[in-house]
Amino acid sequence: MSVKVLGLRIHSDSEPLESSELPVCLQVSGPQENRIRTHDLLTKTIQTSPFDYISSFQMFNNTHTLYSHSYLGLGLMSARLAVLGGVEGRSPVGGSSELVSPCLAPEFSGQWEHAEVVYTVKGQKAGEPVYESCLNKVEKVLYKKVRRAVEAEHMDFYAFSYYYDRAVDLGAIEEKNGGSIKVSDYIEAAKRVCGGLSVAPVENPFLCLDLTYISVLLQELGFPAHKEFKLARTINEVETSWALGATFHYIESLHNR
Repeated sequence: MSVKVLGLRIHSDSEPLESSELPVCLQVSGPQENRIRTHDLLTKTIQTSPFDYISSFQMFNNTHTLYSHSYLGLGLMSARLAVLGGVEGRSPVGGSSELVSPCLAPEFSGQWEHAEVVYTVKGQKAGEPVYESCLNKVEKVLYKKVRRAVEAEHMDFYAFSYYYDRAVDLGAIEEKNGGSIKVSDYIEAAKRVCGGLSVAPVENPFLCLDLTYISVLLQELGFPAHKEFKLARTINEVETSWALGATFHYIESLHNR
Protein backbone atom coordinates (compact mmCIF):
# COMPACT_ATOMS: atom_id res chain seq x y z
CA MET A 1 0.00 0.00 0.00
CA SER A 2 2.86 2.39 0.76
CA VAL A 3 4.16 1.96 -2.79
CA LYS A 4 0.74 2.98 -4.11
CA VAL A 5 0.81 6.09 -1.95
CA LEU A 6 4.26 7.02 -3.19
CA GLY A 7 3.09 6.47 -6.74
CA LEU A 8 0.16 8.81 -6.12
CA ARG A 9 -2.23 6.02 -7.06
CA ILE A 10 -4.53 6.58 -4.08
CA HIS A 11 -6.44 9.84 -3.93
CA SER A 12 -9.72 9.72 -2.01
CA ASP A 13 -12.97 7.81 -1.62
CA SER A 14 -14.43 9.98 -4.36
CA GLU A 15 -12.00 8.46 -6.86
CA PRO A 16 -12.32 4.66 -6.60
CA LEU A 17 -9.38 2.60 -7.76
CA GLU A 18 -9.45 0.25 -10.71
CA SER A 19 -7.62 -3.07 -10.44
CA SER A 20 -5.41 -2.21 -13.39
CA GLU A 21 -4.28 0.97 -11.62
CA LEU A 22 -2.88 -0.82 -8.59
CA PRO A 23 0.84 -1.53 -8.81
CA VAL A 24 1.88 -4.47 -6.68
CA CYS A 25 5.13 -5.59 -5.09
CA LEU A 26 7.71 -8.30 -5.40
CA GLN A 27 10.71 -8.17 -3.15
CA VAL A 28 13.39 -10.12 -1.38
CA SER A 29 12.62 -8.89 2.13
CA GLY A 30 15.86 -10.20 3.57
CA PRO A 31 18.53 -12.87 3.12
CA GLN A 32 16.01 -15.64 3.85
CA GLU A 33 12.69 -14.34 2.57
CA ASN A 34 10.93 -13.64 -0.72
CA ARG A 35 7.58 -11.83 -0.73
CA ILE A 36 4.80 -11.34 -3.26
CA ARG A 37 1.78 -9.07 -2.83
CA THR A 38 -1.13 -8.48 -5.19
CA HIS A 39 -4.53 -6.78 -4.90
CA ASP A 40 -8.09 -7.21 -6.18
CA LEU A 41 -8.03 -10.92 -6.87
CA LEU A 42 -10.12 -13.23 -8.99
CA THR A 43 -12.68 -15.30 -7.10
CA LYS A 44 -10.87 -18.48 -8.14
CA THR A 45 -7.62 -17.28 -6.56
CA ILE A 46 -9.40 -16.38 -3.32
CA GLN A 47 -11.10 -19.78 -3.18
CA THR A 48 -8.03 -21.88 -4.04
CA SER A 49 -5.32 -20.06 -2.08
CA PRO A 50 -4.44 -21.04 1.50
CA PHE A 51 -6.48 -18.95 3.96
CA ASP A 52 -3.42 -17.21 5.38
CA TYR A 53 -2.46 -15.90 1.91
CA ILE A 54 -5.62 -13.77 1.67
CA SER A 55 -6.67 -10.80 3.79
CA SER A 56 -8.95 -7.79 3.42
CA PHE A 57 -8.61 -4.23 4.61
CA GLN A 58 -10.48 -0.98 4.24
CA MET A 59 -9.00 2.32 3.12
CA PHE A 60 -10.81 5.45 1.93
CA ASN A 61 -14.18 3.68 2.26
CA ASN A 62 -13.11 0.92 -0.13
CA THR A 63 -12.45 -2.72 0.73
CA HIS A 64 -9.38 -4.28 -0.86
CA THR A 65 -8.47 -7.95 -1.01
CA LEU A 66 -4.77 -8.62 -0.57
CA TYR A 67 -2.76 -11.67 -1.63
CA SER A 68 0.39 -11.60 0.45
CA HIS A 69 2.84 -14.36 1.23
CA SER A 70 6.43 -14.50 2.38
CA TYR A 71 8.39 -17.52 1.23
CA LEU A 72 10.79 -18.16 4.08
CA GLY A 73 13.92 -19.86 2.84
CA LEU A 74 13.64 -18.47 -0.69
CA GLY A 75 15.45 -15.20 -0.13
CA LEU A 76 18.55 -14.91 -2.27
CA MET A 77 21.14 -15.79 0.39
CA SER A 78 19.22 -18.82 1.62
CA ALA A 79 18.60 -19.83 -1.99
CA ARG A 80 22.32 -19.61 -2.69
CA LEU A 81 22.97 -21.99 0.18
CA ALA A 82 20.34 -24.45 -1.03
CA VAL A 83 21.58 -24.37 -4.63
CA LEU A 84 25.15 -24.82 -3.41
CA GLY A 85 24.02 -27.92 -1.53
CA GLY A 86 23.90 -26.64 2.04
CA VAL A 87 21.02 -26.73 4.51
CA GLU A 88 19.77 -23.66 6.37
CA GLY A 89 20.24 -23.83 10.13
CA ARG A 90 22.20 -27.06 10.03
CA SER A 91 25.91 -27.38 10.71
CA PRO A 92 27.96 -28.79 7.82
CA VAL A 93 28.01 -32.60 7.86
CA GLY A 94 31.16 -34.01 9.44
CA GLY A 95 32.41 -30.53 10.17
CA SER A 96 33.17 -29.95 6.50
CA SER A 97 32.04 -26.60 5.10
CA GLU A 98 32.99 -27.31 1.49
CA LEU A 99 30.25 -26.95 -1.12
CA VAL A 100 30.60 -27.77 -4.82
CA SER A 101 28.15 -26.30 -7.34
CA PRO A 102 27.61 -26.33 -11.11
CA CYS A 103 26.57 -22.67 -10.82
CA LEU A 104 30.13 -21.52 -10.16
CA ALA A 105 32.95 -21.19 -12.65
CA PRO A 106 34.82 -24.43 -13.29
CA GLU A 107 37.83 -24.73 -10.99
CA PHE A 108 36.64 -21.72 -8.96
CA SER A 109 37.41 -21.81 -5.24
CA GLY A 110 36.58 -19.14 -2.69
CA GLN A 111 35.07 -18.31 0.70
CA TRP A 112 31.45 -17.37 1.39
CA GLU A 113 29.90 -16.56 4.75
CA HIS A 114 26.24 -17.14 5.53
CA ALA A 115 24.51 -17.25 8.93
CA GLU A 116 27.86 -17.04 10.70
CA VAL A 117 29.21 -20.08 8.88
CA VAL A 118 32.14 -19.69 6.50
CA TYR A 119 31.91 -22.04 3.54
CA THR A 120 34.51 -23.01 1.00
CA VAL A 121 32.66 -22.95 -2.31
CA LYS A 122 33.96 -24.54 -5.48
CA GLY A 123 32.90 -24.96 -9.06
CA GLN A 124 32.70 -28.33 -10.76
CA LYS A 125 35.34 -29.50 -13.17
CA ALA A 126 35.25 -28.12 -16.69
CA GLY A 127 33.31 -30.03 -19.29
CA GLU A 128 29.72 -29.73 -18.10
CA PRO A 129 27.54 -26.93 -19.60
CA VAL A 130 27.32 -24.41 -16.75
CA TYR A 131 23.94 -22.84 -17.49
CA GLU A 132 22.07 -26.08 -18.14
CA SER A 133 23.57 -27.73 -15.05
CA CYS A 134 22.82 -24.70 -12.88
CA LEU A 135 19.28 -24.41 -14.26
CA ASN A 136 18.61 -28.06 -13.45
CA LYS A 137 19.84 -27.57 -9.87
CA VAL A 138 17.77 -24.42 -9.32
CA GLU A 139 14.63 -26.04 -10.70
CA LYS A 140 15.04 -28.91 -8.23
CA VAL A 141 15.45 -26.48 -5.33
CA LEU A 142 12.27 -24.59 -6.30
CA TYR A 143 10.18 -27.62 -7.24
CA LYS A 144 6.68 -27.18 -5.75
CA LYS A 145 7.92 -24.47 -3.38
CA VAL A 146 5.78 -21.56 -4.63
CA ARG A 147 2.19 -20.99 -5.77
CA ARG A 148 1.21 -19.18 -8.94
CA ALA A 149 -1.20 -16.26 -8.84
CA VAL A 150 -3.14 -15.98 -12.09
CA GLU A 151 -3.38 -12.19 -11.71
CA ALA A 152 0.38 -11.74 -11.64
CA GLU A 153 0.68 -11.67 -15.42
CA HIS A 154 -1.79 -8.82 -15.82
CA MET A 155 -0.79 -6.41 -13.05
CA ASP A 156 1.89 -3.75 -12.84
CA PHE A 157 4.67 -4.87 -10.51
CA TYR A 158 7.40 -3.03 -8.68
CA ALA A 159 10.41 -5.17 -7.78
CA PHE A 160 13.00 -4.28 -5.16
CA SER A 161 16.06 -5.49 -3.32
CA TYR A 162 18.11 -8.14 -5.14
CA TYR A 163 15.97 -7.90 -8.25
CA TYR A 164 17.15 -4.30 -8.45
CA ASP A 165 20.76 -5.02 -7.48
CA ARG A 166 21.28 -7.73 -10.08
CA ALA A 167 19.76 -5.57 -12.80
CA VAL A 168 22.33 -2.91 -11.86
CA ASP A 169 25.11 -5.52 -12.03
CA LEU A 170 23.99 -6.34 -15.57
CA GLY A 171 23.89 -2.69 -16.60
CA ALA A 172 20.20 -3.16 -17.45
CA ILE A 173 19.24 -0.14 -15.31
CA GLU A 174 21.03 2.85 -13.82
CA GLU A 175 21.83 2.41 -10.15
CA LYS A 176 20.48 5.83 -9.21
CA ASN A 177 17.42 6.09 -11.42
CA GLY A 178 16.23 2.49 -11.76
CA GLY A 179 14.17 1.50 -14.79
CA SER A 180 12.34 -1.52 -16.17
CA ILE A 181 13.35 -5.09 -16.90
CA LYS A 182 11.61 -8.13 -18.37
CA VAL A 183 11.74 -11.69 -17.10
CA SER A 184 13.34 -12.59 -20.43
CA ASP A 185 16.16 -10.15 -19.67
CA TYR A 186 17.04 -12.11 -16.54
CA ILE A 187 16.82 -15.37 -18.48
CA GLU A 188 19.07 -14.23 -21.32
CA ALA A 189 21.51 -12.62 -18.88
CA ALA A 190 21.74 -15.89 -16.93
CA LYS A 191 22.53 -17.80 -20.12
CA ARG A 192 25.14 -15.23 -21.14
CA VAL A 193 26.86 -14.96 -17.75
CA CYS A 194 26.85 -18.69 -17.03
CA GLY A 195 28.00 -19.51 -20.55
CA GLY A 196 30.97 -17.18 -20.20
CA LEU A 197 32.25 -18.59 -16.91
CA SER A 198 34.37 -21.23 -18.61
CA VAL A 199 36.11 -18.48 -20.57
CA ALA A 200 36.60 -15.77 -17.97
CA PRO A 201 35.06 -15.80 -14.44
CA VAL A 202 33.08 -12.65 -13.68
CA GLU A 203 33.85 -10.27 -10.82
CA ASN A 204 30.84 -11.57 -8.88
CA PRO A 205 31.29 -15.36 -8.74
CA PHE A 206 27.63 -15.84 -7.73
CA LEU A 207 26.12 -13.82 -10.57
CA CYS A 208 25.36 -16.91 -12.67
CA LEU A 209 23.63 -18.58 -9.73
CA ASP A 210 21.71 -15.46 -8.71
CA LEU A 211 20.41 -14.70 -12.21
CA THR A 212 19.40 -18.29 -12.86
CA TYR A 213 17.58 -18.42 -9.53
CA ILE A 214 15.76 -15.11 -10.08
CA SER A 215 14.67 -16.07 -13.61
CA VAL A 216 13.34 -19.48 -12.52
CA LEU A 217 11.63 -18.06 -9.42
CA LEU A 218 9.78 -15.42 -11.43
CA GLN A 219 8.51 -18.03 -13.86
CA GLU A 220 7.46 -20.33 -11.03
CA LEU A 221 5.46 -17.44 -9.54
CA GLY A 222 3.54 -17.20 -12.81
CA PHE A 223 5.29 -14.39 -14.66
CA PRO A 224 5.74 -15.04 -18.41
CA ALA A 225 8.98 -14.19 -20.18
CA HIS A 226 7.54 -10.97 -21.64
CA LYS A 227 6.44 -9.63 -18.23
CA GLU A 228 8.05 -6.28 -17.39
CA PHE A 229 8.82 -5.03 -13.89
CA LYS A 230 9.45 -1.53 -12.63
CA LEU A 231 12.65 -1.39 -10.61
CA ALA A 232 13.08 1.50 -8.19
CA ARG A 233 14.80 2.55 -5.00
CA THR A 234 12.88 5.81 -4.87
CA ILE A 235 9.38 6.74 -6.02
CA ASN A 236 8.70 10.43 -6.48
CA GLU A 237 12.06 11.07 -4.75
CA VAL A 238 11.08 9.12 -1.62
CA GLU A 239 13.13 6.08 -0.59
CA THR A 240 11.00 2.95 -0.87
CA SER A 241 12.71 1.59 2.24
CA TRP A 242 11.04 4.41 4.19
CA ALA A 243 7.72 4.06 2.41
CA LEU A 244 5.74 3.02 5.50
CA GLY A 245 6.46 6.31 7.24
CA ALA A 246 5.45 8.19 4.11
CA THR A 247 2.19 6.25 4.07
CA PHE A 248 1.31 7.20 7.65
CA HIS A 249 2.19 10.82 7.01
CA TYR A 250 0.03 10.93 3.88
CA ILE A 251 -2.96 9.30 5.56
CA GLU A 252 -2.66 11.65 8.54
CA SER A 253 -2.61 14.66 6.23
CA LEU A 254 -5.90 13.48 4.69
CA HIS A 255 -7.53 13.25 8.11
CA ASN A 256 -6.45 16.79 8.89
CA ARG A 257 -8.08 18.27 5.80
